[in-house]
Amino acid sequence: MHPHARKVPRRSVLASGAAVAVTAAVGTAARATPAAADAPSASGYVDVQLLSITDLHGYVAPPGASEGGTIPDPAGGAPTVTGGAAYLATHLKRLREGRANSLFFSAGDNFAGWAYYADVLNNESTIEVLNAMGLRFSSLGNHELDKGMDFTMNHMVRGRHYPYDAPFESFPLSTGRRFKGADWTYYSGNVVRTADGGQVLPSWNIEYVQAPGGRRLPVGFIHMTVEGAVAGPGFNCSYQPTLTTTDLVDSANRSAAELKARGVNALVVVMHEGGYAGDDYNAGSSPTGPAFDLAAKADPDIGVIVTGHWHCRFNMMVDDPNGVPRPVVEAGYYGQLLNETTIRLDARTGRIVRELTTSTNHAVTRDVPQDPEVADIVAYWTGKAAALDATPLARQTGDLTRAANASGESTLGNLVADFLVWDSTQYAEKGAARAPRPADLAVFPSKPPKARSALGGDLPYAKGAAAGDADGVILFGEAWKAYGFDSPNMSATYTGAAVHQALEQQWQTRADGSVGFFPLAVSDEVRYVYDTSQPVGSRVDPAKITVKGKPLDLEGSYRLATNAYTMLAYDGYDALTTYTDPVRHTLDHEGFVRYLRTRETVTPPPLNRATPA
Repeated sequence: MHPHARKVPRRSVLASGAAVAVTAAVGTAARATPAAADAPSASGYVDVQLLSITDLHGYVAPPGASEGGTIPDPAGGAPTVTGGAAYLATHLKRLREGRANSLFFSAGDNFAGWAYYADVLNNESTIEVLNAMGLRFSSLGNHELDKGMDFTMNHMVRGRHYPYDAPFESFPLSTGRRFKGADWTYYSGNVVRTADGGQVLPSWNIEYVQAPGGRRLPVGFIHMTVEGAVAGPGFNCSYQPTLTTTDLVDSANRSAAELKARGVNALVVVMHEGGYAGDDYNAGSSPTGPAFDLAAKADPDIGVIVTGHWHCRFNMMVDDPNGVPRPVVEAGYYGQLLNETTIRLDARTGRIVRELTTSTNHAVTRDVPQDPEVADIVAYWTGKAAALDATPLARQTGDLTRAANASGESTLGNLVADFLVWDSTQYAEKGAARAPRPADLAVFPSKPPKARSALGGDLPYAKGAAAGDADGVILFGEAWKAYGFDSPNMSATYTGAAVHQALEQQWQTRADGSVGFFPLAVSDEVRYVYDTSQPVGSRVDPAKITVKGKPLDLEGSYRLATNAYTMLAYDGYDALTTYTDPVRHTLDHEGFVRYLRTRETVTPPPLNRATPA
C-alpha cells in the first residue's frame, strides 16, 4: 500500500459489499461498496479510468430511431436520443479530461453489419474515426470475421491492399492520404485454427499506467469472442470452416494465469459475449446469459468484466466465486453508450482494490457540440458513399427482376445462381484447401419457406431516379441492394442424392396441411423436370435431372455453390446441411458487385432450367 493511502477495512467493506451487490441487481448504481463513493477512500491509490464501447457496427453517423438511435426510459418517460461518432468523441474528451490514466477500448464488432454507407466503403470510415478517437485495442467480434481474418488483420489493421474488392477498396482517407489501417489491433484467446488448435490472435494485452515516483503499473486485458461465432448455427455471416472457438471460462482462466505469472496483478476481461439484465442501462435485474455465467465462475482475481454482442445495456455488480463483487457491464450498440469503469490500484502490488471500483454507463447524448474533427471525417465518408452509390457499374440488355414464372424461375434469380458458380472460381479463404474444382452447379432460394431471400431488389432496364442513371445502366448502389445480406458465398461437396433432395424440398407441407412452393434458382449447368401431380417428396424424377448435360448420379460427388445462410438451413432446405469440405468465398454483396463489373454487360438468362412435366 502507498504510504499515504487511507486504509480501507477489507473485512467490513466486503461484508457490506455483498448486500450492495444484491441491491445493484435491482437498480442502484454499480459500485463495489459504499467506500467506492467516498472520494477520500481512494486517496493514495492509483486511479485508472477504463472507457469502452461495443458493437458500433460502423454507425459513425447518428443512427435513426429505428436503427437504435434512442434509448428507452425504463420509467416510461421520453426516450433518450443517442449515437453518432462526433457526439461520442465529445463525451469521450470530457470524461478523459484531467485523468492521467485513461484507456479507451472496445469489446468488438466495431465494423461490419448494417450501416450501408460504411459497408460499401469496406468500413474504412470506421477505422479512421476510431483512430481519431484514440482507440487503444479491441476484442475480436464475430462480425469482424465476416470477411475473414485475412481481411481484418491485413487490410483493416495493417492497411495492406485487399485485391478481391478492387477497385472498391483502399479509399483515400479524409486527409487525402491513403488508407493505412488501424492504430490499434485485435485480440482473442478462444478463436483457434481447426487443423492444429493454434490461436489466430494473442489472448491478452498489457497496458501500463503511471504510478507515484515515476513507476509504471501493468493492467492486463483478457479477450474472448462469442463461442460458436465461426461454427455456423446462429452465425452465418462469420462462418469460418477453418476456425473454431473454445470455452470462454477456460480461456479467461488460462489468460489470467499467464498474466499473473508475468507479474500482472490487475486483470480485466473484455469479451465479445454478453447477456441480458433488464432495460435500465445503468443498473441490472434478473441477469442471464454467458457473461453472467462467466462472472460467477472465472478467476476471482479478475476485477472487471466488459461485455458486448447481445446489443443490451446493463451496469451491475456480480459476485465472483469468492463472493466479492466485480462490475459486469455492456454498453448497448451503435454508439448509444460509453462505459466508464474506475479502478484503483495498490501502488505497491498493482492489484485492483476491489472495494473502490465504480462503473457508469454514460448515454452518448446529442445535446453536446459535435467534435469538429470527427464530424468532418463522418461527413467525408457519408458523402463518398453517396457518390459511389450512383457510380455506373455495368450495362444490361434487359430487365433483371424477381418476377417469377410458373416454375419459380426469374431472370435475377437465375443470374445470381450463375454468379455463385463464377464466384467459386474466385477468392477462397486463407488457410482453406481450395475446392478441388469450381462448383459444378449452384442453387439459391428465390422464395424460401423461412426467413427471407437474399434477392433484395430488381434491376430493371429502364433508368431509375438517381442522378446520372440511364436506360440499361446498373449503378453500384442498385447492384449492392439487388443481392445479399452479408452472408458469405460458399462451395461444398454434396452427393447427387442431396442435390435431388434439395430440389424436392421446393415443395413443403405446411402445418395446416397445405403445400407451399418455395422455388430454388439453379445455375445454367442444371436442367430438371418436375411434376406437381405427384406427392410432395416425389415431384422431381432424379432420372430427369442433368448437370452439365449429364444425368445426375445419385451416388456421385458434386461441388455445389450457395450462400452460408442457405447451407446452414436458416431458410428451410435441410438437404443442404449435408455438406463436406466447405470453402468460403466472398461476401454476397461484394462478390456480386465484382461479378457485374467484370462482365461489363449482362443479358437476362432464359427461364428454361425447370420444366413442368
